[in-house]
Amino acid sequence: MRLSASAQILRCGLAAAFAAAALLLPPASQAKGQDGKPADKAEQKLPDPLTKEAIRELAARLSDAEVRKLLIQQLDRAAVPAVAKKDDDMASMARSMGSDLQRIRERAAVVAASAGDFPGVLAQLAVRVADPHPPSRLWEIAGWFLVILAVGAAAEFAVRVWTRAAQQRCELQPAEGLSAASVRFAHRAGIGLARLAAFTAASVGMFFILWQGHGAVRFIVLLTLSAIVGARVFMLFVGLLLEPATPRLRLLPFGDRAARVLHWGLARLAVLFVFMRVVVTIFVHFDAPPEALILFATLGSLLFILLMLDTIWRVRADVGGLIRGTGESGPLRRLLADTWPALAALYLAVVFVSRLYDMLLGDSVQSNAPILSVFLLLALPLVDMLACRMLAAVMQRPAAAPESSAVADSFEPVLRRAIHIVVLVSGFLILADLWELNMFAMAERGFGARITSALLGIAITSLLAWILWEVARTAIDQRMASESAPAGSDIKPASRLRTLLPLLRGTLQITILIMAVLSILAALGINIVPLLAGASVVGVAIGFGSQTLVRDIVSGAFFLMDDAFRLGEYIEVGDAKGVVEKIGVRAVILRHHRGALNVLPYGEIKRLRNTSRDWMIMKLEFRLAYDTDLKKVKQIIKKVGQEIAEDPELSKDLIEPLKSQGVAATDDSGLVVRVKYMARPAGGGAYTIRREAFARIIKSFAEAGVKFAERRVTVNVPAGVSPDVAAAAAARATGDPKAGG
Repeated sequence: MRLSASAQILRCGLAAAFAAAALLLPPASQAKGQDGKPADKAEQKLPDPLTKEAIRELAARLSDAEVRKLLIQQLDRAAVPAVAKKDDDMASMARSMGSDLQRIRERAAVVAASAGDFPGVLAQLAVRVADPHPPSRLWEIAGWFLVILAVGAAAEFAVRVWTRAAQQRCELQPAEGLSAASVRFAHRAGIGLARLAAFTAASVGMFFILWQGHGAVRFIVLLTLSAIVGARVFMLFVGLLLEPATPRLRLLPFGDRAARVLHWGLARLAVLFVFMRVVVTIFVHFDAPPEALILFATLGSLLFILLMLDTIWRVRADVGGLIRGTGESGPLRRLLADTWPALAALYLAVVFVSRLYDMLLGDSVQSNAPILSVFLLLALPLVDMLACRMLAAVMQRPAAAPESSAVADSFEPVLRRAIHIVVLVSGFLILADLWELNMFAMAERGFGARITSALLGIAITSLLAWILWEVARTAIDQRMASESAPAGSDIKPASRLRTLLPLLRGTLQITILIMAVLSILAALGINIVPLLAGASVVGVAIGFGSQTLVRDIVSGAFFLMDDAFRLGEYIEVGDAKGVVEKIGVRAVILRHHRGALNVLPYGEIKRLRNTSRDWMIMKLEFRLAYDTDLKKVKQIIKKVGQEIAEDPELSKDLIEPLKSQGVAATDDSGLVVRVKYMARPAGGGAYTIRREAFARIIKSFAEAGVKFAERRVTVNVPAGVSPDVAAAAAARATGDPKAGG
């Protein structure tokens, strides 16, 4: 029911009166104070704009309860939109995915329906290319293009004939070593590029001679020529690496069959790739319908993947053998060698689906990531094998240097693993860059910016620490093996370097570990200065509290610097003696000749006697009768000394031969004749000579009638003493245990 004009005027007047009353009168909840003025209990709000001065003024005039209430209200208002925003984002993402799927289904139906119109699209493109001439002129242009290629081929053939002798000399020249092989490869690549340059120059020159000023023809011909040249450059280097017809020039470790299959397969892929790029570029340049472009790109990509799968399947066994390697392979490598064709097929399927997804959503020709990713995965194993082969060539040593060859064999596995890791990480980073994947930005949304931004630094630090430790450990182990005694030889003291290398290895291991841990903590954003300061304080505390430990360590360092003893040497320290079996940071461990172990802290060693260093003089004593012919004794000793010097097993440790020193002393029973010689103590050679010298001298004395002195005791028996008593006294004087008492 419509109101009258007076009623409408009355309603507006009442509304205005109520509004004025609401603005002028205080709220009902506002009470009056004792002084008659109203207390300011209205709901407080944050000032706008929110400046520092406004915040301080608001906090000064509000009570604690009001500030707390205002803070809670502000937090509630900030929290509710966040939840709503999150829900809105999830709903928006779901709607976007549903919309994309709907667009893909609709676009796929349109592309499938346009398959019958594809010949008409080609006819329209022919009209646009030939404009203003009739489309039949394209056949004439195709004929002239064949003439251009023929002229280029003739120029290439002329250069080929001219360089044939140089190529034959290069191929027949032996290439031993990496430098010679690299020079030969560069020479052959230069000859091939020169031939290709002649083809390119002649073809382009002939084109400009025949060109009549038609822009579309110029574009297509130059595009096709550039694609042909690019494909031929690719196949030139593939042929130099695989050499299907000349195995001795082959740089990659493939058999003849695998080389032929790979060469033919890569040639097919290169031709199909450049053909697809040329056609797609022409479609885009001349504004072909997007459905026709998607249809052609989809069928071409499918054919490309099928050809690649055919090549992969035919060389699966050869590549699997290269993945396993020649030695004992681990379970991961065996699994990869068995499953790599399936993994490659899965990757190609994912690439095809993602490419089709992008095209159906409208991104038809912008991204080259799928094709480049495929070529990258093909190139990574080749780069890895080529780098390993270059490493083998660098590490190869002539047969006349077995020691250098052993060192190279020790380092080669470590460097091979480093090459594998570097190639794998580099390929992963390049692949991520091709697909425009910012992994750190993606991870920051889930794990936090501080940790994810440091992942690269942590990985590089760990990789460098591992490589440094492996190289150092291999070098130390190799040096220790060369300094050790050969298998089957007698035990002999180790060299000074062999003694210090275990301590150096342990020190390096601890140092690399500490540096790696500190670098990782610093990369994570942790302040390591307090850790270093704390470590220094702990070190000072240990130094003051463990003076004995510090004394042992410092004394041991000086003993090692003075080269006082080495592993395998026989030393005497007070009443402890034995062979040095282990050298630690705090103590040295001796193995007594009876088997007992003596642990001697360095700080307890006051005087040390080393009986195994450089040389020693051995002295032999013989007690002979007074009537012995000393000249005959001297001749016998000289003869025995000559025999020992001529013995190859004994002479290797003999420095000075046996010499007679004559009579050194006399006693009641005979003459003491002394013999000495100088020998090397290593391996117990001096004691072996002593044992043999005793045996031969005693035997020679017996043959020559030289008698040893016998102990005699002269007993003066007074008159009237019984003979039994005299015999008992004589037995007691000579030490006879049977003597009665």
